[in-house]
Amino acid sequence: MKLAILALEGCMHSAIAGVADILALANHVMQQSGAKPRFSWQTLSLDGRPVRAGGGQMIAVDGAIGQRGRFDAILVPGNLVDHVTAERLQPQYARAGAWLRQQHANGRLIGAFCSGVFLLAGAGLLDNRRATITWWLQGELRQRHPTVDLAADAVVTVADRIVCAAGPMSWVDLLLRLIEMVEGKEIARLCADYVVIDTAQRSQSIFMPVGYLLSQDPLLTRADLLVRRTGKAPMTVKRLAGALGVSERTLNRKFQELTREPPQAFIMRRRVEHARTLLETTRQPIKAIARTTGYEDESSFRKAFRKLTLMSPQAYRARRMERTA
Repeated sequence: MKLAILALEGCMHSAIAGVADILALANHVMQQSGAKPRFSWQTLSLDGRPVRAGGGQMIAVDGAIGQRGRFDAILVPGNLVDHVTAERLQPQYARAGAWLRQQHANGRLIGAFCSGVFLLAGAGLLDNRRATITWWLQGELRQRHPTVDLAADAVVTVADRIVCAAGPMSWVDLLLRLIEMVEGKEIARLCADYVVIDTAQRSQSIFMPVGYLLSQDPLLTRADLLVRRTGKAPMTVKRLAGALGVSERTLNRKFQELTREPPQAFIMRRRVEHARTLLETTRQPIKAIARTTGYEDESSFRKAFRKLTLMSPQAYRARRMERTA
């Protein structure tokens, strides 16, 4: 696999250094085991000159984007710049976006993570395509680029040779997915094992604070309180609409505007969020947590929990215990 890393002013230095470290380590271990090293990479800037990263470090590069080079994929890091600086850098972003469009048209894989996803969206590469971005930038992405098919819970999305990853450290997930697409699943898994990276599929919902959603509108705060006050009967959309004094149709429309999901999904998300807290902070049995969070039976709770977090309640509790040990 031959990878090009696009370094622009203000970019995250951790990704550029980290990608090089992972690929170099993978090559080293392969060589030690008698296999041929499979990875090469180069860092490119717009003009071939060093670039100042968002943290202030100067990043040496191997060349300019205009120079001819053979590579399979391009990685676009996120950036650490404020809106004023971003405005100043718009001409650079436009030039980089035009180059990325051309490279994609020529068959290259394009990957971006965190705020780097905005560069792909601005270049038109995400129009009507599935994409993701870190939860705290999703509102801005929807506002600036409404044609993007945003996968709010996803950590990684793949659509038409374009890979997007969510958070500032999701370049690891992005790199492994690019390796998988070029070299295959076994090599990607081998690289992950070499550097002891967890490749288990997961969702942003594990990290997304419910308070972030609730702060957007008072209706959500009221709805949250009602959902958390679990009574004898489980909360339904009909009951929630009645308690809020609106019709089910109005409630559905309002939730679609505020959260881009139906009320039933909000109810499930809030229940699972409550369950996550109980799994992390108590030793209550799974059955008791299911009842406390408003599920009539344990099976329904397990199904909802897995749908939102992509793991079982037991696995979630075990993972949290490992992280806090």
